[in-house]
Amino acid sequence: MKTIVKTAMTILLGIMFSGSIMVAQEQTQSMQSIVGTQMTKRVLTEDQRTMLKNDNQKRKELKQAFKATITQEQKEILSDPRVMPAERMKSFRASLTDQQVSIIKSNRKEIKAMKDEFRSTLSAEQKIQLRKMAVKRGRMNRFSNTRLVRVG
Repeated sequence: MKTIVKTAMTILLGIMFSGSIMVAQEQTQSMQSIVGTQMTKRVLTEDQRTMLKNDNQKRKELKQAFKATITQEQKEILSDPRVMPAERMKSFRASLTDQQVSIIKSNRKEIKAMKDEFRSTLSAEQKIQLRKMAVKRGRMNRFSNTRLVRVG
């Protein structure tokens, strides 16, 4: 009888202990998500958010404009399962026309200009906060951290 009571008490304590751990983890995770969203909302100004939305829309337009120039042969090159991905890209790049290459170059210049314009609106504190957020999310490696911190 004592063995049954001891076993039941052990099981009951184990369930209570694991339940409290799960509740603590849920609370920690919910607090982290709140902190993350609050931090995001405070980092950028409304003008900067608008600028980012416009930049993203412009990137989509540039991408669609380039996709419109791709021929059926080029689409087949990109979707050929018999060729390794690296070879596919090499063949695709070789098949690009001069017009497509100039579109790619102009798109890159435009995107770089948009990035530079956005970065010029950031204060030093915003750059530090954005860098911390990126590091926290694991999106940046230690070598790229220095690029965002540049002031001037």
